[in-house]
Amino acid sequence: MSDIVDDFYTARNLLYLGAYPQALSNLATLPRTVDATERQSLQYRAYLGQGNHSLVLSEIPATTPNPVLQAIRNLALKGPVDLTIDPVNLQNPTFVAITAQTLSSAGQTDDALRMLDMHPRNLECTLLMVAIYLKIGRLDLAQKLVARQRQWAEDAPIAQLAEAWTALAQGGLKYNEAYYVFVELAQASAVSTARLFCSLAVVKLHLGQYEEAQAHLQSALEKDPNDPDTLANLAVCASLTAQSPEVRARYLSQLAHVAPKHPFIADLEQASARFDSALAAMAK
Repeated sequence: MSDIVDDFYTARNLLYLGAYPQALSNLATLPRTVDATERQSLQYRAYLGQGNHSLVLSEIPATTPNPVLQAIRNLALKGPVDLTIDPVNLQNPTFVAITAQTLSSAGQTDDALRMLDMHPRNLECTLLMVAIYLKIGRLDLAQKLVARQRQWAEDAPIAQLAEAWTALAQGGLKYNEAYYVFVELAQASAVSTARLFCSLAVVKLHLGQYEEAQAHLQSALEKDPNDPDTLANLAVCASLTAQSPEVRARYLSQLAHVAPKHPFIADLEQASARFDSALAAMAK
């Protein structure tokens, strides 16, 4: 079971599935007796998921004495993280999960993994470890972690999400397995989010089923027209389906506007720089 109280089980699952309005609605129904900091942590992260960074920063003062809220503020700022952290705070899996996200975004994956590994039976921490392993190309470690997690959290939606991500990264026959897990998550939670539609589309792209991928991406776009991953994959799909260069350029322009530091933008910029360097070398 998770280290975090069961009152927030549904809201936390909805958060990681990208169902931010539903997560906020669920939190609003909880009694006042539940942990206030945990409620706020999920509420503010749902706002961040919706892109409401200014709201979060306006409500959490820079001088807040609450370490969890300070971690959320750091996440909203995507700024540097002070690693001289009070060891007491590392005992809180919510603080660790949020701080690790900020560290990972800053490229400090080793530090993030060390923190997360302190809570091996916490669903959020385990999911984030899987995400980081996949990010740094350690599919083998992600698979081992998912296998261990299966022994104690097989039915939890967050655990299933980790399974689907790992299957998608493994590829081959695992593509269909990932697809059906994403479908089951949408059906079980009774929500269809941009994140889930985009995940379905990514599977179809890998399978070469571009029309179905395009349909899923259009559904994702309807759910959230500013979802960065959806825009990135729409640009990819436009190239694969020989759509006009203007269509692809439009998606890339939108992506650069809503998420200028998105990995897809960074990859394109690096590829362009390498191309320019190669041309310059040939011209000598």
